[in-house]
Amino acid sequence: MTDDRELRELFSRLKREDRARVPSYRTPVATVVPRWRPAARLAVAAAIVLIALVLGRPDRTPPNLARQLVDLGVASWESPTDFLLITPGSELLRSVPAVGSPDDWTPSDLRGRSPASESTRTQRTPS
Repeated sequence: MTDDRELRELFSRLKREDRARVPSYRTPVATVVPRWRPAARLAVAAAIVLIALVLGRPDRTPPNLARQLVDLGVASWESPTDFLLITPGSELLRSVPAVGSPDDWTPSDLRGRSPASESTRTQRTPS
């Protein structure tokens, strides 16, 4: 029991020491927000109106500048690296291979033949 009292006394002493070192905090005072002067308000309002007028007006081309049409059939452009797309054998990619016509196909009779040729069969010797 005495140990508990001693511990309580030690902790209460530590709390008092800590409170003595802690600075006092006061409640924050409401800061005064500076009011805008009437001249500053007028300048900001004028700037907003000016920006709205400039951005809101329709685009008009002067009548002395006629619109020019571009013929896209005449205009052409070739990439400086087009030659890299021309590879050996690229003509094969632009054509369809001709295998032959169905008239040239002749059916062959496979009824008497085995599925594997003689060269792939293994020769079994009776053991």
